[in-house]
Amino acid sequence: MNNISLIQKIIDFLIVVSTWMLAYFIRFHIAHGGQSGLMPTFIKLSPFVSLITVYSMYKAGLYRSMRFSSRFKEVYSVIRANTLAVIFLVIILYFSGQDRISRATIVLYFAISTIVLTGTRIFIRNLLRGLRKKGRNLRHVLLIGNGSSLLDYIKTAKEFKDSGISFMGWIDSNGMNQKFNIPEVLKYENNLSPDSIVLSYEGEESYKNSKFIAENYNDVVPIQVLPELNYSLVGNQIEDFGGIPVISVNQPNLNSYELLLKYAGDFILTFIGCICISPILFLVALGVKLSSPGPILFGQRRVGLDGKEFLMWKFRSMRVADDSKQTQEWSNKENPRKTRFGDFIRKTSLDELPQLLNVLKGEMSLVGPRPEQPFFVEKFRHEIPGYMLKHKMKPGMTGWAQVNGWRGDTDLNKRIECDIYYIKNWSLWLDVKILFLTIFKGFINKNAY
Repeated sequence: MNNISLIQKIIDFLIVVSTWMLAYFIRFHIAHGGQSGLMPTFIKLSPFVSLITVYSMYKAGLYRSMRFSSRFKEVYSVIRANTLAVIFLVIILYFSGQDRISRATIVLYFAISTIVLTGTRIFIRNLLRGLRKKGRNLRHVLLIGNGSSLLDYIKTAKEFKDSGISFMGWIDSNGMNQKFNIPEVLKYENNLSPDSIVLSYEGEESYKNSKFIAENYNDVVPIQVLPELNYSLVGNQIEDFGGIPVISVNQPNLNSYELLLKYAGDFILTFIGCICISPILFLVALGVKLSSPGPILFGQRRVGLDGKEFLMWKFRSMRVADDSKQTQEWSNKENPRKTRFGDFIRKTSLDELPQLLNVLKGEMSLVGPRPEQPFFVEKFRHEIPGYMLKHKMKPGMTGWAQVNGWRGDTDLNKRIECDIYYIKNWSLWLDVKILFLTIFKGFINKNAY
């Protein structure tokens, strides 16, 4: 696998260099009106462009085994990685003052490189699929144990036709092998010669995992253990701590490269957005001030990332009341303290706009699970399974639950399901999708009051 990964990196590097120079040739030799004398600049930049693209694809996991990945996921990952690399390139060119590289050339390069990179991946996948259909490049796996995770492993292997997984037998299946027509093997012997062993015992028999490893650790056959992670709802991370493998349960496996772009994008978009909507902010503030006596903004304690509290800001939509009552009040449609103007800004979500200040301060993100008051957090954590997992990501002004209609006084279990789905499946593109849906579905909602 290491050799295949290295070959793929070299191929991608050469593709990027070639398409970068091809974009230059098309722009300045086939098209007309381009500036002359830029060849040395493009040659100097080509290794840099290649390295950031290969690095971006590495962070996207494109140099790991893709046996259990669909074609769509691989193509999507290539497009996403190349897009991020081009965005990073544009930022570097902007701050380095390299303004001679025209936008048309970069767009042309992006289009050509994306087509060639995805086309190459599809070609290699088709080549491997053809070899595996002929019985070559197969991975012969021996299953051991009766853990439920083995069933998921088999289903995944059968679902992805490109996996090339061939099950040669099953030890201690407790009859589960009959469902999949996998031969029952009485015991493991060296003459079986599998390419790998997949091991999984659960519950009271989990000690057999350690027992089998202790008896066969000196074998050359790789042993893969499927851990019992039934409650790892938002993902897990495997780390190396001084040579000790550590599994972090319910720790989102987030791409730090994309996460950095998310938070940078939050700040840039929010800063620009505050300037663009400043007239609206002024008019809403004036309306709040004229509607009833009291401050324009209303600050409320909320629970954010890692369970830390912060003060979340809103435009005041109610008449001023005692603070102790406010902190334990659930939003409802018939609240007698709500002003007429407050009712309007709540229905249109204009009362949420001051949270842009929380985004600028880094306490919130544009997209994420909605934060809740500490009183309700303590209440719901004991009532709703997985409730506290929403605090694994920075809270947002809008989120997956909100664009799916689960906001206000709605089913909390559904909202938490949406939050867990968002965290487990997070990507920059999911954020873009949510922001887009918010424009059409998130601002005005029957449950917003």
